[in-house]
Amino acid sequence: MLTLIHVELAKLKRSLALLLCVAAPACVAALCFMMALRRDTPATWELFAVNGEVMWAYFMLPMTVTALTVLVAQMEHAPKAWNHLLALPVLRWKVFLAKALVVLGLVALMSVALYGGVFGAGLLAERLKPGVQLTGPIPLAHSARILAAMYAGALLMVVVQLWAALRFRSFVVPLILGIAGTFAAVAATAAEEGVFFPWLIPVNALAHDPERAAVALSVGFFGGLAALVAMLLHLGRHEVV
Repeated sequence: MLTLIHVELAKLKRSLALLLCVAAPACVAALCFMMALRRDTPATWELFAVNGEVMWAYFMLPMTVTALTVLVAQMEHAPKAWNHLLALPVLRWKVFLAKALVVLGLVALMSVALYGGVFGAGLLAERLKPGVQLTGPIPLAHSARILAAMYAGALLMVVVQLWAALRFRSFVVPLILGIAGTFAAVAATAAEEGVFFPWLIPVNALAHDPERAAVALSVGFFGGLAALVAMLLHLGRHEVV
């Protein structure tokens, strides 16, 4: 398995996936930075951090996951390399598991980059514009818990997107799925059923109701594990089309 993961990581050097993983959290941090510079009244560090987390959960995370899973899958689809890859003397499901682990690892790294980027943007804004003063304690621990919950809850969304990207040779299917899921999540933000909607589950990590946040986290994480098993069983037995 470690060899397969190493091979997948080597393939990333020939794709735009790594650039995407840097650009996505950097964009959120840059937006937070510009918002801080435009403020005429003081804001709290907590509000500043929440703004970044909201942008990440609502839009940037689902769209980045969509693009990332498509890029990872197209490394095999585009050169029509599946026949060679799946003919190797290794269980087929391990090939797909390696890809899933690499994608999940990249999403985790993006979450860490976002964590550092948002707080770095706030500190930089304070230095560049003396009028910008973020009050209160810096919520390092709280933001770490929120982003960790978002990551765990996003497991179901990541697996669904990767499943579609690996199953279909055309990138159009997973792309439409991701776009539709993201916009449906925005439209259904306040819906009670939102805790069961993969693209909306990370947003529920910000819910004021602890019970709702806990339910969403459980659905996203354990549902994601179940979906991962189902994906491995399905792709291990079927041809990519």
